[in-house]
Amino acid sequence: MTAYVEPGVMTSLLSTIGDDEGRGRFVHDFINLWETRSQRLMKALGNHDFEDADVVLLSIRSSSTMLGAWPLEAIAGMVHSAVKAFDLQGSLVHLARLQEVGTNTCRELLVRLESLRQLTDERA
Repeated sequence: MTAYVEPGVMTSLLSTIGDDEGRGRFVHDFINLWETRSQRLMKALGNHDFEDADVVLLSIRSSSTMLGAWPLEAIAGMVHSAVKAFDLQGSLVHLARLQEVGTNTCRELLVRLESLRQLTDERA
């Protein structure tokens, strides 16, 4: 049923970074930064600032990879390829889909965090 995040990757990440209590700080940071990153990307593209767009997309792609959010990483990769080619029109083609998948990824991550929290509470 997972549409946006690969099962187990987030859990593995949290255990790797020592989040034993299931608080999911990295995940919360990703979710909380999504709107800021998204707005920064749109502003950078609006200003033809390919350097800043590159930085934002690298951040989205690396975080998405760490979380196992493969659809988001793939779409960000398409935008990133266009940005690296200084192709503004090509960059803009995928922005709406990037927004949609990013928002849905954040929703799914919140559900996963809640599930982890419930498991942690049951074990306590």
